[in-house]
Amino acid sequence: MSELLDKQFQFCEILPKLLEEILRRGYKYTLGCAYCVKEGHHRKGSCHYVRLAIDINLFKDGVWLKDGSGHDELHDFWSELGGAKPVPGDLNHYSVEYLGRR
Repeated sequence: MSELLDKQFQFCEILPKLLEEILRRGYKYTLGCAYCVKEGHHRKGSCHYVRLAIDINLFKDGVWLKDGSGHDELHDFWSELGGAKPVPGDLNHYSVEYLGRR
């Protein structure tokens, strides 16, 4: 098996745990971009291009938390599961590190 495939399996195994934790903490969410095939939608080399990232939009009491609130605590949980640290300025981005990328 390839390293990339192993990372994709890891990402798919920990993502449902994050989604359950979001609900447990009283948030709602919608899913943003997961897999992108078109360059330019994300920064060059993004893990979205290799199926290792997803954007998650958090809501509290029906309000979209566009300011990134809530994501800090969720990124701590994500890191405990083996996910990558957050990308500065892109708090709704959750990924698994691969070849030094997040």
